[in-house]
Amino acid sequence: MVRAPRDIKATLASLGARPEKAFGQNFLIDATVLGSVVEAAELSSREAVLEIGPGLGVLTEDLLATGASVYAIERDRKFIDYLLSTFGPKGQKFFLTQGDAARLDWNELLPEDRPWKLVSNLPYAISSYSLRTALWAPRPATRVVVMLQREVAERALALLNNKVDSSQASLLSLMVALSCASGSIVRRVAPGSFFPPPKVESAVLLLAPLSHVERRTRWGIDPESIMTLAKRAFAHPRKQLFSTLGLRERAEELATAISATKEVRPEALSASQWAALTRLLTPSTERSLAHGDK
Repeated sequence: MVRAPRDIKATLASLGARPEKAFGQNFLIDATVLGSVVEAAELSSREAVLEIGPGLGVLTEDLLATGASVYAIERDRKFIDYLLSTFGPKGQKFFLTQGDAARLDWNELLPEDRPWKLVSNLPYAISSYSLRTALWAPRPATRVVVMLQREVAERALALLNNKVDSSQASLLSLMVALSCASGSIVRRVAPGSFFPPPKVESAVLLLAPLSHVERRTRWGIDPESIMTLAKRAFAHPRKQLFSTLGLRERAEELATAISATKEVRPEALSASQWAALTRLLTPSTERSLAHGDK
């Protein structure tokens, strides 16, 4: 349940706290946005939810109301006792870890016997890291619903479904395209939906990840191999792809094979073209091993 700014101020004062810019603490005060996040998550009582940065528990309360178990990571020590006293005793559904989400092993915090979803109002500073970790974990999230900076959400979707938005394409875009079946921006969120209001517009991003087996089947190769090649190329995104990769002598041959030009730059390739290029540059024995063939 959302709170008015004056109530948030009063609670923070009682805890000896204030909004910490370094922790990305912007508290949601818009009930319609909160409802959109929970609805998009499509939670059931069997599922586990990872929430990063629960703060005062505005989103936590509604997540628990679905019957799902919430595994939360909170960096700010001043909120720990408050969160435990508010949500801890209720049916063993709330599990809290104090620490930096970028330094913890999420797999050690989540139950092994249930699917899990990432549903969070993410601190802007770790939004890209959180997406990468949720999507590329050994056991990926089955759904991702996160609030983050609008520009980051748009960049994440730039290559999904084999589209190419070269103005937004990046390693993040490729990572999402290789690992997800679909994705969308559920809604844009104005700064006034938070206290204190951030200086940028936010968005609720929804992603439907693929399993690792589904990814290898879709792309014909382990997507990790694709990302390894792309990281080399995106180290110099404004340079021509084949020059950056040291493949200038094969540029015409490879460009023809992936339906590109030999002057193509990394941000102009679709996910399918990245996969095709990686397959061309990967020995057939390695491709077979990636599929688990003997």
